[in-house]
Amino acid sequence: MNSKKLQKLESLFQKKTAETPEKGFFTRAELAKAWKISEQHGNRKIKKYIDSGLIEMKYFRVTSGMVTRPIPHYRIK
Repeated sequence: MNSKKLQKLESLFQKKTAETPEKGFFTRAELAKAWKISEQHGNRKIKKYIDSGLIEMKYFRVTSGMVTRPIPHYRIK
């Protein structure tokens, strides 16, 4: 991971406000459900597609219960 990506990731953890993911971005669980496969199989498929450039990943700050944290979301190119 280069320093620009690391700085961007660090800034995500320092933010306190939640944000709404952009249109077309989905979580791993949502993609696995749409593909009708297990989340474990979905994770392997997503990793393969990211490596081949078919899917892009972006972090969005999402609130779950009382905790707000960056969650990776994926968009099929």
